[in-house]
Amino acid sequence: GSRDNMSVVLICFPGAPKVSPEAMKREAELDKYLEARVEEIIKKQGDEGVPDLVHVMRTLASESIPNLPPGGELASKRSVIETVYNKLNPYRSDDTVSIQLFTQLFLLSAVFVYCMAVIV
Repeated sequence: GSRDNMSVVLICFPGAPKVSPEAMKREAELDKYLEARVEEIIKKQGDEGVPDLVHVMRTLASESIPNLPPGGELASKRSVIETVYNKLNPYRSDDTVSIQLFTQLFLLSAVFVYCMAVIV
């Protein structure tokens, strides 16, 4: 779901740690949870219409969501959230720029908090 010009090449040597089945299970559970929450947030608006994607992200960011990936937090799950949002709201206006800005600011704040925790 990346919309920038960054690329990553990951080289795994034979002795590299393997992905644990437990971590994959937690990731799948987190995705299901986020999908359900996005659906709830959209349905909760009722007569007010469908909220924009930034509203959905801000609502989720204000919640205490378990098992978010360290470092990336909620911003790392943006593609999951955006996919569900787009599926439930096919007539949305394009708010790509504002959600990208929100994601970048959120990632920067998560990195800052992490760095401060390491320093202390």
